[in-house]
Amino acid sequence: MNNFTKHRISVYGINGCHDAITSSIIDVNQVIIEKNSPADNSSIINAVLTDVSKNLIDIVDSESFKKYVDNNRAQGIFIKAQAKTFHELPNIEKENSCFVILDQVQDPHNLGQILRICAGGDIDGVIVTDRNSVSMTSAVAQVSQGGFSKVPLFSVTNINKAISHFKDNDFWITSFENNIEAKNWYSIDLKGRSVLIFGGEGNGISKQILKNSDFLATIPMSHKMNSLNVATAVSAIVFERLRQVIS
Repeated sequence: MNNFTKHRISVYGINGCHDAITSSIIDVNQVIIEKNSPADNSSIINAVLTDVSKNLIDIVDSESFKKYVDNNRAQGIFIKAQAKTFHELPNIEKENSCFVILDQVQDPHNLGQILRICAGGDIDGVIVTDRNSVSMTSAVAQVSQGGFSKVPLFSVTNINKAISHFKDNDFWITSFENNIEAKNWYSIDLKGRSVLIFGGEGNGISKQILKNSDFLATIPMSHKMNSLNVATAVSAIVFERLRQVIS
């Protein structure tokens, strides 16, 4: 995965900053520590800072720290970094590999939540389009609660070409959409090599992507609602897949 774009991001909080510092897909440019703060006294932060160049670490007083972030949730640590978004999809050897494809998800909070969900659900990567989709931002990183540093984000020009790539690697493709022909989500076998496709906040999944999918699945709902937030839908399916894999 040598073909990538770097996005400037900022992250605060002990857990998120720890994950960024230790991640192979995040390059840390600056670490700001508030003197005598929880982060300054944190054994896990002090342990990982031994691998960071001293030239990149600034210890500042409380007033100076507020210039970077004035938020109690910062816990006295703030980092500036660069997050990699990859453009080449990998060739897969792992048997129970799974990727999530997002068709034009535009809300950074949704993408951040999805990265967090996918990190917890043992997903190997999240794929977005390079047009009409949100990519990596500081808001995405912060909402993901460390997920941004654990799950690779891929940006592709064409989802249908990505589907062809995965089919060449023996993946089954399942799109999740409210559709009269769709099966119930719990009746789909998600074990093995699997790609899960979800539509964005506006138009859902495009017709050509649905046509190129091996399966269509839906999450049935009561008559009071006709759809779920995309991050909520991803959560239900990703953890159903994980249940199937580990059971």
